[in-house]
Parts: sequence; structure tokens; C-alpha cells
Amino acid sequence: MRKDIFKADFFWPLASFSLIAMVFLLGAVFGLVRQFDLAATQREQTVVENGLLGRIEEAAQVVNTEGMWDDAVVNLDHTYNPAWAKANVSEFLWQNNGFRHSFVLDSKDGVIFAATKGDPVGLETFKAFSGFVAPLVARIRLAEQARGPFHGSYSGRLISRPIHASSVAAVGGEYFIVSVTLVQPDFGTALPKGPRAPVLVSALPMDEAFLKAFAHRFLLSNLHVDGDDTRNDLDEGHVGVRDSTGRYVATLDWTPQNPGQALLKRLIAPILTIMACLAGIVLILYRGTRRMAQGLIASEARAAHLAYYDPLTGLPNRVQFFDKLGQSLGQISRGHGAVAVLCIDLDRFKEVNDTYGHHVGDELIREAGRRLFAQCRSCDTFYRLSGDEFAIVQVQAEAKGAGALADRLVRTLAEPIQLGSGMVFAGCSIGIAVISASGVEPEEAFRQADLALYRAKASGKGQFAFFESEMDAAIKTRRALEGDLRLALAAGDLQMNYQPQVNHRDQMTGVEALVRWNHPERGMVSPAFFVPIAEECGLIGELGLFTLRRAFEDSHRWPGLRVAINVSASQLRMKDFVPRVEALLKEQKVDPFNFELEITEGLLLGDDPATHETLRRLRGIGFQLALDDFGTGYSSLSYLQRYPINKIKIDRSFISNLGWDSEAGAVVGAIVKLARALKLQVIAEGVETDVQRDELIAVGCSDIQGYLFSRPVGAEDIERLRRVPVRPARRMAS
Repeated sequence: MRKDIFKADFFWPLASFSLIAMVFLLGAVFGLVRQFDLAATQREQTVVENGLLGRIEEAAQVVNTEGMWDDAVVNLDHTYNPAWAKANVSEFLWQNNGFRHSFVLDSKDGVIFAATKGDPVGLETFKAFSGFVAPLVARIRLAEQARGPFHGSYSGRLISRPIHASSVAAVGGEYFIVSVTLVQPDFGTALPKGPRAPVLVSALPMDEAFLKAFAHRFLLSNLHVDGDDTRNDLDEGHVGVRDSTGRYVATLDWTPQNPGQALLKRLIAPILTIMACLAGIVLILYRGTRRMAQGLIASEARAAHLAYYDPLTGLPNRVQFFDKLGQSLGQISRGHGAVAVLCIDLDRFKEVNDTYGHHVGDELIREAGRRLFAQCRSCDTFYRLSGDEFAIVQVQAEAKGAGALADRLVRTLAEPIQLGSGMVFAGCSIGIAVISASGVEPEEAFRQADLALYRAKASGKGQFAFFESEMDAAIKTRRALEGDLRLALAAGDLQMNYQPQVNHRDQMTGVEALVRWNHPERGMVSPAFFVPIAEECGLIGELGLFTLRRAFEDSHRWPGLRVAINVSASQLRMKDFVPRVEALLKEQKVDPFNFELEITEGLLLGDDPATHETLRRLRGIGFQLALDDFGTGYSSLSYLQRYPINKIKIDRSFISNLGWDSEAGAVVGAIVKLARALKLQVIAEGVETDVQRDELIAVGCSDIQGYLFSRPVGAEDIERLRRVPVRPARRMAS
């Protein structure tokens, strides 16, 4: 009778629950497959969008080579030479790069030359492109006006930078990448006649050959251009294409890979088999239910044990530690003597764990716990708190006794430990807090011991340290500096210094903006100290905007110099960072093309979509992006390809060994070759000797920054250095 009741009360609810669970399981599988495919498609769309921007930039660079040329100035500006235009513009761009249409506009923006597939055609051909080209030409004319006229004579150095604009245009049912570039001299053997120069306009068709090459580069299937807005079609991947005015032009569509669906097709049969097995298991579970019920009682007892004891070592855990510590501190007022708290941390646990694996790390924890426990008195209680952290509570203790115990613990773990994988050396550091006053909370006693532990580790590990009041003072100092930093930011009391960046002819080409804090009482506070404080207390956003505003403001003193500004990961993750930067640009009336934002490699490691979008928007505004400290973090070719990076900065750790370490020279040379292959600019920081400078120039790194030329100086000193050609200020012995 009881058996039948058990069946009625348990079996059918269990069977119903199992059926519902399997239905939900199937739904979850299909949902996850869909989400997986959507995520994969979104990643493809991001790659294709950046690839299209890169391809537009590549087309612009090709046209720039024909426009920024002394011969172009002579044959298109001084006198109009149609034969030269045919041979060096239309034929060259068509035969070598596939530009179907080429046009030359005179200084009044009137078309004077038109060619299709390399051969001259009627000037009326330009009418189909004029509406799309006009905004691009207007942008170029503004940049030309801002550049100003050329003055003086030039001897063998590049005197101008490209002035160009690009966009996608829909003309006659076809789509073109239209590149517009200003005709300029390169080395100054010929200079423009007037304030306005001719303009080259070239149109690269996004035809079958273009799409085939683009699809091959990014591994896309069925890539095509659709004139309709198909971005809501969930069966394809899409990237919207817009012209220079932001107007929607077309959609770049392709068939996404959908790895989730492919995987599901292979797994559907096993999944159905597993579900059938699960149905059988439900029946089997029914027969073992009574035995399971009996086992629950034992499990509850074990769970109660695990709540208070560490499962790896069997030692009391953190919960018991604070219970015992609270009881012991409460007895101080009853005259039971002082309480000593010892925090113990293994010095080389991470090294052993990473080298030999977690199973060896667990073995080390057990053996270390056994050795440490053996040194304790019967009245001492020993705990494992977490990871490789242990603690001891000594009652009726004194400093001398606590120090003697700590000394024994340090010495016993200094001896080699024989594990199954071999001999290892662990060692430990110990922090001690002796509490003799009543009313101290357990958390405060533990905090004091933990502060002493950090002091022991900072002093070289393998030793112990007692808590001292100045440790609290250091924490208070840090908090005081946080308040002072808030006031300094509000009052604008921080300073900006700038370190020159020069080329291989010792000519200044740019500066790096560096924030400095001269505290009224403490003197100069290192950025390595106050920037982390700003990160922790939420001031990094204000500090970053202060740096940007001052750099924008000071840049008016040095027209033509590019200013590099460091941007932190926290700033890039701010949702309103880009709008606030745009507002600063308008407020200070500066051109973002003259500024370079430096980011670190660690920022790219997470491949965060929000960060990727922020960088793309900053690049779209006109900022140049540089990868700082290149080679010290997680350098990856894929990051350089996915992110819109313009320049890499070789870290000073590679530069310091140049001249006496051949491997350092080989590494620097490899970085420069990588940058050139990816069409990236490269600069080296930390240059201090002639030998380092000469080796960098020899491997092709012509842009240099370091104490060899100048330390960071104030904005007014940059003006002085610009008036006098930069010469190395100090050359250290190699």
C-alpha cells in the first residue's frame, strides 16, 4: 500500500517534470544555436565594415601617390598637359589599380580632363559624378586653406602630407569608391602657382572583380551589393554603405557561415538519442529513489561539515576563523590576555601551479598545511582561508611568542618540499597583528594582519612583519591624495608637459602630451601613483578630459605639429566619451587630424565590441590611433588587422638594449618590418644614445622620442625648440 502511494506521489510528477525539462532543453539548444549564429554574423559584419573602410583608404593612398608629386604640379598646375594626365593618371590608375574613371579639376573646380579605362573621353562624363564629388572637394578645399601656401625653398625632404577625401557613390546603377586628392608637391622642386591647386578624382568600380577579391580576403560567400536596404534580412550578413554626406547608398550582403546550424545538423541525432536515454533513466531513477532519500541525510551532514571545513586540507575554513577570532577578541576584556592573528601566504604557489598544473598545486597546499599545522601549539587554531592563504589565531599571546611561531613557520616552509612531480620550493610570508585592546572587531584585526602581510611580501618575501601604525598612515595618505586630486582637477592645478618627437634629421614632427601634478605640500607626484588613484576613485574620466582640453589648447601654439595624447581603457569604456571629445574639438576649434590617441595593447586583448566601436568612431572623426608600448603585452597581428590602428610605438624596453644586444636589434627590426607590411607608421620611445638612434634609423625607424633629444618640457619651451632646430641635448655613453 505504501509503495502504491509512493508511486502516485512521486513517479508521475517526476515523469511530467522530466518531459517538461526535455522540451525546455530542446528549446534552449535551438535558442543557443540561433544566438551563436547571430553573434558569429555580427563579428563578420564588424570585420567586413572595417575591411571596407580599409579598402577605401587603400584606394585613396594609391591616388595620393599620383597627386602628391612635383611632376603633377608642373603638368597640371603650372601648365595643363593632357598627354601627361593620360599617361600618369588615367592609364596608370586603370592598368595598375583598376580605376575605371579619372578626372582632373582645375583650381576653380571645373573639369579639364576626363578618362574612362585609361582613354580620354568627353568632359560631360564627369556630370554623373559631380553631385557625389562636390562635398569631397569642399572638404579638400577647406584643408588646403588651413594648410596655407608653401614658402621658401626645400632640399630633399617631403614638404607636404596628403590632402584627400573618399566616399562610396552610386552612379548609373553601379557603385564606385570615389577618391579625391589635392595636387601638391612632394619635395618642392616645383610649387603651386596660386592658393588653389588642381584636384584628381578617381572612381574604382565595386564590380565583380572587386567583390571577388574582397570576398577572398575576408573569406565571405556570395558577396554582392544590393541597392535596396536589406539590413533587416536575417538570412544574410549586411554592412550598410553610406556616401560622404551620410546618405544610405547600398548594402553589402553575403551569406554568413552560421556555424551553430552546421553543428546542430551534426548533433541532432545524438541529441535525440540522449533524450531517449534520459527517458529511460527517469524510470531507473524511480527504482533508486528510496536509496537516494536515505543518502540525502548523509549528504546534509557532509554539507554541514563542508560549511565549516576546507574540503582539500580538512582544516577549519574562513567561517570558523572569524567565529573563533570574534570569540577570542571578546575575551580580552575579561583579562584573558592578547590575541595574535597571523596571516600566511605561500610565496611561489602560482609559479608551481602554472608550471606543474592544478593537481600539483593542490598537493602543495595539502603538504604546506600539514607542515604549518605541525608547528602550532595545541591552543593555537590553524585555518585555510582561500587559495594559498592560511591563518592562525593565538590566544593569550604576546609579540615575542607570535614572532617565534612565525619564524618557525617561515623556516619550515623554506625547506624543499617533495611532491609527486618532484622537488619544489614554496616559502611563505607572514603578517602578524597583536591585539591587546578590547573592542576591536574581527574584520579590523584581520585587516591589520593582512596589511602586515603585504609589508612582508613587499620587503622581499620569505619573512614576517608585525602590523605598525604607519601602515594605516599609508592608506590614509592615499585617501588624502585622492581628495587633493579632486581639488586639483576642479581648480585646474595640474600641468601639461610635452616631449618632442623627431625624425631622422633631428627635425621635430610632433610631441607627446604628459600630465604632471606638482602637489603644494608633497612636491611632484608621479603619474604612476596618481593615475591609478584616479582609476580607482572614478576620476579618470575628468583627468582624461583635462588632458585632452589642455593639449587641444596648447596645440594652437605649434601649427603643423602632431600631438600624441594617452587615452586609458576606462575613458574608452565611457558611453559619452566620443560626444565629449567632439564637444572639446568644437570648443577649442582644432583639427582632429593633428592629434594622435595612444592606447595600450592590453586594451585590445578582450576584443570588447564597445571599445572597438569607440575606436572606430574616433578614427572616423579624424583622430590617428597609435598602439603604445608595442611588444610588452599581448601583441597580435590579428589585433592590428581588426582595429583601425595607424601607428605602433616600440616600447623603451626594446630600445634600451640596442647597441650591445644583437637580439634586441633583431626584434626591433622585425617590428619595423611588420609595421611597414601593414602600412603602419612606427616610432620608438626611450631613445637615449647615439648608438640607439643610429640603429633605429638603420632598420627603417625614422621617428624617435627620448631624452637624447629632450626631456618633457612646458608648452612655451616647445615653441622655443621649434624656432631652433632640434639637436640632441644629451648623448649618454653607449
